[in-house]
Amino acid sequence: MEYGELINKAEANLRAKGTLERYVRGVETNFVGRFNLRYFERYGFKFRMIDSQEASTETTFFGRKFKTPILSAALSGLTEIAEKPFREIALGVKNSDSMMWVGIASAEHVKDVLETGVPTVRIVKPFQDVDTMIQELKEAEDGGAIAVGTDMDFFYGGKRGDVTFAPKAMAPKSLTELRELANVTKLPFILKGVLSTQDAEKALEIGARGIVVSNHGGAIIDHSAHPLVVLPEIMVVIVNQMPIFADSGFRRGSDVMKALALGADAVLVGRSLVMGLVANGSQGVAEMITILTAELKRIMSVTGCKNLGEIDDGILVKRNFFI
Repeated sequence: MEYGELINKAEANLRAKGTLERYVRGVETNFVGRFNLRYFERYGFKFRMIDSQEASTETTFFGRKFKTPILSAALSGLTEIAEKPFREIALGVKNSDSMMWVGIASAEHVKDVLETGVPTVRIVKPFQDVDTMIQELKEAEDGGAIAVGTDMDFFYGGKRGDVTFAPKAMAPKSLTELRELANVTKLPFILKGVLSTQDAEKALEIGARGIVVSNHGGAIIDHSAHPLVVLPEIMVVIVNQMPIFADSGFRRGSDVMKALALGADAVLVGRSLVMGLVANGSQGVAEMITILTAELKRIMSVTGCKNLGEIDDGILVKRNFFI
């Protein structure tokens, strides 16, 4: 299927189940949900055609090679979609030679993912009960995950519309507590939800091996910054000391290219992969990653970037208006 066919079929299926709202609504006014998509319009691309060649999208993270920098987001829930949604997504991600990320999920669902053999990053929530966090981190490590981490933007729970969920189950963590969590595992430790240079600097202090620049898809606070706004300044702080992943509102290969040009090493895609799952199961997930990777590869080739290492902000123009 083509991109539009997958999206249209998925939305029709979700509408029939009465669950479409869950995938389009953010916190309070939903400004962030709308703005996450619109802000990509701020940037355009320059052609660099002479001496260009067909690009390679291959990349390496945590000692593993991947065919694409388009990775699964740290997905949660999804049980209303399929009996084993995480396994289905994992199979699609594996068949695309990409990386799987898992957020809120039962131990059984995490096991389902890891048993597929797909390279997996397990992101645990910042529970008040730190022992629960440690247990989930260790289960992931023992099960074969390639990296683990925590969702620090969820310190105070999430919010959809005017309803806050899980705030009492969560708690903010200090620098010392995060360092201790990083030290309980031998795997690379990742902090998800970095949206400032201050938190990027603290991620380095605790010995993190990766960060995710994210506003949680608009499910934390209204009017939070867009990842593309803060990526350049965060890149200056990190200066190649760890991979920078970006997340929130990425839909097409062009969105991914803009993040890579502004400092990200890879992008986590959530909603589009879920739409692929709803439309066509694990095959739909693989189709979606293949489509987005082909879009990215074409833009790289047209802008004269023969590999991911050659992408920089020199290929971008910044508009002073939205279309």
